[in-house]
Amino acid sequence: MALVVADISQGPQPQAHRLRGFTVIELMVTVAVLTIVLTVAVPSFANLVNGNRLNAQANLLLAGIEYAKTEAVKSNATVTFCHSANGSSCSAAPAAGWQGWIVGLAANPSGIEAGSVMRAGTLESPQLVILASESLSDADDQIRITPQGLLRTGNRLPLQATLRVCHPTSSINPNSRNLRIRSGGQLAVISEQNADCAAP
Repeated sequence: MALVVADISQGPQPQAHRLRGFTVIELMVTVAVLTIVLTVAVPSFANLVNGNRLNAQANLLLAGIEYAKTEAVKSNATVTFCHSANGSSCSAAPAAGWQGWIVGLAANPSGIEAGSVMRAGTLESPQLVILASESLSDADDQIRITPQGLLRTGNRLPLQATLRVCHPTSSINPNSRNLRIRSGGQLAVISEQNADCAAP
């Protein structure tokens, strides 16, 4: 009688797993969805960034004038906030708009005393435009702050003016921030749509 020995060292063979990738249709749907998301998200993100730039620039101007008011009262002296192209002396702003500003002790009849610059600022983004209202332009783009915190022109007349920070892209709504300046020292930033970025 023959003895049959079964080979059980090898159990049942596992079935090979099929590797599965993306089909062409799945890939096309994914690309289409990604395109739609980017088309909607990118402009919204750009508008958010530009809106933040507008707010930051307007707040820097506001902080500069508030600082000048504080220094005028604290030092019991007249302080000037003015446009400056070089960061060391006052100058009238060009037609294209403000390039920067400085705060310093007021000189007579206008400008600031040499070497008295307390703070300086510049245009933060080349995409933005800063324009002054006619009353401020007529005052050589200078605000004189008295020791009482009152805002005056170089001729010591009460100053009612506006500095407009604007982004020429009309898709941002609102695309400008108006810094309203009142002679009593009240300052306010107001958002406004201004398609052509004209002077206030």
